[in-house]
Amino acid sequence: MIAPADGGFADRMMDQLTAEVVDRLAATPYPRLREVMQALVRHLHSLAREVRLTEAEWLAAIGFLTRTGQKSDEVRQEFILLSDTVGLSSLVEGLRLLSGMSA
Repeated sequence: MIAPADGGFADRMMDQLTAEVVDRLAATPYPRLREVMQALVRHLHSLAREVRLTEAEWLAAIGFLTRTGQKSDEVRQEFILLSDTVGLSSLVEGLRLLSGMSA
């Protein structure tokens, strides 16, 4: 059973978990990698809480990502196709264009 999101004990425990994971990443030696990974953890945890992700849904997502990786090889990179499908590739390209940076 999932505890209600009421700002109570369960919410504080989840907040603490997120903070602990983010804090562990503070030892990452490369500042940009540290920034990206800490943001990734915060956003993934927030997403899971927002949609109240179930264990079955999480396992299905892990299975999907595993199958995606298994279809990739030296020529075929399925994670790029997945990135295209969810619009991330276009977003990153747009950010590059906005910043005036080259790839």
